[in-house]
Amino acid sequence: MRIPRTVTAALLCTTGLAFAATPAAATFHEVSIREVYAGSAEHPESKYVELQMWRSEQNFVGGHTLLTYGAGGALVKENSLATDVPGDANQSTILIATPQAAEQFGIVADETLSPSSQIDPSGGAICWQEIDCVSWGAFGGGSLPSPAGSPAPAIPDGMALRRTISPGCPTLLEPTDDRDNSAADFSPVSPGPRPNSVAPVERPCGSPGGQAGGGPSGGGQGGKGAPRTTLKRKPPRKAHDRTPTFRFAADEIGSSFECKLDARAFRPCRSPFTTGRLALGWHTFKVRARDDSGQLDPSPAAYAFKVTAKPVAAR
Repeated sequence: MRIPRTVTAALLCTTGLAFAATPAAATFHEVSIREVYAGSAEHPESKYVELQMWRSEQNFVGGHTLLTYGAGGALVKENSLATDVPGDANQSTILIATPQAAEQFGIVADETLSPSSQIDPSGGAICWQEIDCVSWGAFGGGSLPSPAGSPAPAIPDGMALRRTISPGCPTLLEPTDDRDNSAADFSPVSPGPRPNSVAPVERPCGSPGGQAGGGPSGGGQGGKGAPRTTLKRKPPRKAHDRTPTFRFAADEIGSSFECKLDARAFRPCRSPFTTGRLALGWHTFKVRARDDSGQLDPSPAAYAFKVTAKPVAAR
């Protein structure tokens, strides 16, 4: 992640006055790309990019740009954001979406993304200014304005790429979550667009509703924070098993669990959990723990996998 230089030295030298940096110059850069959705066969024009602030008062984004690139590395479009957004709390999000995505998910986007063709699920890249970039799939083109490392997987049909926030505090987006490596930082998940009008759910470690202990160790015993859920067993990323089994645990004794598959709602479950017969294609399994005081893990354990057809036996 690169922090752009602000041009204030000339003013200081010529006037001898110390000017406070304007919000637009000083704060728009502390924003990362959180999620990219490239549509589905059913909704091919439904696409969005979600940005997320990792410090308060990062909402002065008007006039700044989201850059999209093709698989070959050529710049496709500079999307200039028309205005600032009102929500300025730490972890607030900014949703840049096509009208079709707004209709599909029943949300009001903060900015319109047009045309939808600028995001290709098979390969490309997106950058927020020169500060943060993600690449995926067949991207193998020229250099980007910020390091993106190895591309993340191509975006599966109907799924999104989302940045992990596990490093450091697993319930909070932080600068250290950006390792300048898309393959490590992003993975396929079920889409979950969140406009700026929605209050953030992320919490600092050790805060009420967040992880206790100031790091990935989680709530631990004593009910000091929400429980942390861990997947102990999961199927291969691509496999023929249409009824895979998951094992999971929490870091607080006595926790119960809720599971969900794809777009279904969370339901009570136990470990081990075996799914019903799944259709071929990509699926996402999520599980979250609830401790005996009723606190839910705000960052469910999630895993995306693909059920593939068994090869036809040769006669």
